Amino acid sequence: MAMQKPELLPEDVCPCLRTKTMVLNTEYRRSAFEDSFTADTAFFHCLRTMAYHGPDGDDVCPQECRPGRKCYPKAEDLT
Repeated sequence: MAMQKPELLPEDVCPCLRTKTMVLNTEYRRSAFEDSFTADTAFFHCLRTMAYHGPDGDDVCPQECRPGRKCYPKAEDLT
């Protein structure tokens, strides 16, 4: 199953990473999402587990959900 990466995620961040700012209006969400990468108050969750931890049991955040992590999708699963 191919996964489509949301436009706001940096290139190498897992497409399963989400935060609630991604559902806000387009004008606001770009700055809000970019700010959340440096803010320590942002809450992220994984689409696979629907929780704050990934399938590997580790916490999810933009700094951790990158290529090389056990649960990061294979290249052929990404579109």
